[in-house]
Amino acid sequence: MDVVSWVGGIAAIVAAATLLVGAAGMAPRKHRARPWLVVLFEINAGRRDVSRQTLRGVEPVDVVLLLVAGAAYPGFWPGPGANHLVWMTLAIAQPLLGIPLLLATRLFGRSGLMGGALVLSILVLVDGTWTATGWLGVTASLLLLVGDFGTTGRPSRLLAVLLAVGYGALVAWFGWIAVLLLA
Repeated sequence: MDVVSWVGGIAAIVAAATLLVGAAGMAPRKHRARPWLVVLFEINAGRRDVSRQTLRGVEPVDVVLLLVAGAAYPGFWPGPGANHLVWMTLAIAQPLLGIPLLLATRLFGRSGLMGGALVLSILVLVDGTWTATGWLGVTASLLLLVGDFGTTGRPSRLLAVLLAVGYGALVAWFGWIAVLLLA
C-alpha cells in the first residue's frame, strides 16, 4: 500500500465518522455544529427551529468534510481505469474548490463533496473493478444532490427520506472506500 492510498483510507474513515457524529447530533440545541446535510434533513422533516437561513454561514464541520473528501478521493489516483486522469482530477478538485467557494459565499460549495463522489463512483463503475462500491456512491451522491438542490425551505417528507437514505449510503460508501484503500 502506498502513502496516498493510506492517507485516502484514513481520510475516508474520518469522513464516515464525521458524518455519523453529525447524524447523532440531531438533538435539539440551538448552537451546535452539524453538517449541512443534517440541516437539509431537518428542514425537510419539518423541524420548526431550522430554516434555510440556518445554512448561511460556514460551519467548521462542513469545511472538515470537504477537506477529508478531498484527501480521500486521491487514494484512488491515478484513478480507476487510469486513463481517466482528467475525470479523476475533477473528482478530487470539486470538494477542494468547494472550500474557497463556501468561504466566499457563506452558502455555496458544499455540494462539491457529492459531485466529486459522483465522478469517482462513475469512474469505479466504468472500470468495473468494484461495481457495488460504484453503485453505492452514485446512489448516495444523486440522492443527496436532489435533496440539496430540492430543498426550498418548506418541509418535504419525500426529500427528507431521500436525504436520510442518501446520508446513510454516503456513510457506508466512505467506509467501503476506506476498506478498499487500506486493504
